[in-house]
Amino acid sequence: MKKQIIAAAVAATLTSVAFADISITGAMKANYKQTETGGTNDNNVTTEANLYVVGKTGDTVVHWEFDHDSADGQGEDLDVEDQWMSTKVGDTKIKVGTWNGSDSILSADSARATGKWEVNQSVGGVSVTAEGSNSEAAGAHNGNVSVTAATSVMDNNVSVKVENAQNQYKISGSYAGVNYAYHTVSADAANSDKTSIQLGTTIAGIGVEYVAADADSSATITGDSWFGDVTAFNTAMTAGDDIQGVGLSTSIAGNKVTGKFFTNEVDGGTDIDFTKLIITRPLAGGTTLEVVYTDEDASGSSSDKTTVDVELAVKF
Repeated sequence: MKKQIIAAAVAATLTSVAFADISITGAMKANYKQTETGGTNDNNVTTEANLYVVGKTGDTVVHWEFDHDSADGQGEDLDVEDQWMSTKVGDTKIKVGTWNGSDSILSADSARATGKWEVNQSVGGVSVTAEGSNSEAAGAHNGNVSVTAATSVMDNNVSVKVENAQNQYKISGSYAGVNYAYHTVSADAANSDKTSIQLGTTIAGIGVEYVAADADSSATITGDSWFGDVTAFNTAMTAGDDIQGVGLSTSIAGNKVTGKFFTNEVDGGTDIDFTKLIITRPLAGGTTLEVVYTDEDASGSSSDKTTVDVELAVKF
């Protein structure tokens, strides 16, 4: 009798394990960065490790993201970064927790606000998403709430986002082998609109892109996308500055090679030219080696900045 009870208990345990849907993945990267600014050199080695734990049951997903980087110091605990749950109530999708936003050419959206929520429902082929967080604008009681409607029209992805004090419009797609993306932020405040456009195609095996972003006199481009983090430029972009450039990419001997050449068109000032070269090579065991060279050429040698960033990264 005792043996039967033990066998039943073991079988029940094995069954629960077999039906559990839990995945653990992770990533780590190490960077060596050499920076020269106005003749002054700086060298740093940094590391960052991430662990992702995802549990699933039916339509419900629970996601945890843990992080530890060299700035945390040896012996420090893992930081909890993204932490959210998503599920469905009928045809309505619900997501609650803390997670990164999506950066664009125009604006950075990487802050993790607490108490974020997102509700999505498809209505007649249109995906409608309402989202917000506990972060409230001064004097507001509805938080940072926005509503986005997205659909596809003749193979074009179209979306409209309405939020506090501004609306956003996006359209992207492909026509005759040319990929395109248009994004505009229309703000209530005077002279505060900004717009970006991105065009890309392939010619004789070489990827070619043109990217431009324009800002009104009271608007500032703060994106962390194609141009990189514009707020980290040695001469940071300010209100009224525009930026545009071209990119070329191809594969050479198993390496992906990308060149980006762009200019920060300073409003009422001297333009600043950038050259960015990126070489990425896959190594054994899922490891990737990437070297990024960036030259920021401003007027006056004291404002110039050159950076070499060597990154070794692995995912598992």
